[in-house]
Amino acid sequence: MKKLCFLLVCGVAFGASYPLKDIARDIASSPNIGPIHTAKSAKKLLESTQGIRTFAPLPSEFIQKLKDKKDLRIRIFGDSHIAADFIPHRLRLLLFKHYTLGLLYPLYPSYHQHIALTYESHNFEVLNSRIHELDEFPLGGVVAKPTELPASIALHIADSAQKAMKSSQPIHTQIIFKSPNKQGVLVVEDAKNERFIINAKRPFVWQSVSLKLSYPVHISALHEKLLLGGLVLGDDTQEQNIVENLGINGARSDLWKKWDKQLFMKQMQNLRADLVILCYGSNDALHDTFNQKNFLKNYGELIDSIRAINHNTQILLLTPPPVVQKVQSNKRRKKPLYQEAKNAKHVKDAIYMLAQQKGVMLFDMEEFIKQSGGKKSWEEAGLAKSDVHLLPHGYKLVADKLYFELMRLKGQNPKTP
Repeated sequence: MKKLCFLLVCGVAFGASYPLKDIARDIASSPNIGPIHTAKSAKKLLESTQGIRTFAPLPSEFIQKLKDKKDLRIRIFGDSHIAADFIPHRLRLLLFKHYTLGLLYPLYPSYHQHIALTYESHNFEVLNSRIHELDEFPLGGVVAKPTELPASIALHIADSAQKAMKSSQPIHTQIIFKSPNKQGVLVVEDAKNERFIINAKRPFVWQSVSLKLSYPVHISALHEKLLLGGLVLGDDTQEQNIVENLGINGARSDLWKKWDKQLFMKQMQNLRADLVILCYGSNDALHDTFNQKNFLKNYGELIDSIRAINHNTQILLLTPPPVVQKVQSNKRRKKPLYQEAKNAKHVKDAIYMLAQQKGVMLFDMEEFIKQSGGKKSWEEAGLAKSDVHLLPHGYKLVADKLYFELMRLKGQNPKTP
């Protein structure tokens, strides 16, 4: 009996039953316009691997929103696993035929992206809360600042997203900014040659102005000390379908503490979310030391802060994929060696502990990879790198699994043609 159990476990661990290369090809052939379906060849994998764990009952209002796929707003905070936008964007396409984009960074740092957007900037720099200091970082922790004048940002929406947003009509747009004075600080011009000069209501305070704009949009700074804290596409008074990407490469679970707490609470209240997904842990595990008490305190305070603003917001924690570090190896080796980071298990255990303590949902990304073939098989199928990161199709497969599990939560199996 022991031998039989061992063989069954190995069969799952090494992915003998799952055609990972076929799955990767199916994902690669998916259109970039929604609605789409999860990869057909992944049906067995999605159904048989461990899914989302719930540590408290889910409210009926949230379940109904999952069923309807309407007015469902999802905000994803995280590290590099989120910052490339592969998971958030595929969720947008799987969930919605029509959507809007919600909160956006004013500019995306290097190696970050929003798949639905293209930015062109001149004489603007990006301040990233992971590596820069600022008195008040707004929600998301990324700010754009002129280096000299003239300075401008042009924002284009991809054709596929334009169709999803039905953007033949002007899009309700909030521009979040801080000005050193009450004089004209911004000029905004849209695709229909509408031109707006923006004045601040109060100096040295984060504020927003709401406009209806046809894209692409051109934003010019009129003062070198202007700070741009983001844009919000979509009118909060109307029904919205949103999946937001607020990932920052290298982020740890306490990064949010560098953001202004009062502003964080105010923006989270004004920009409500039905589901907040938190994807931290990889960089905590890669750090030389790990203090479980501090980790639980800092990460737990983030959860408590989100709940304090809106008790109806559901929270889903993602554990990292396998966290590995490069090992010093012989120079004759063509490929570097990687081994599990010494703190990887401690971080994962702490995330499980936190999910139980706070009564939130949890999805174990590492376990999903192990059960669906293991990291080596994912690498061979073009789904994962040899380091801590996945490849684009690997992240999209994780999104397929998350979508499948969200649909399972509402009591119905998703369509897998």
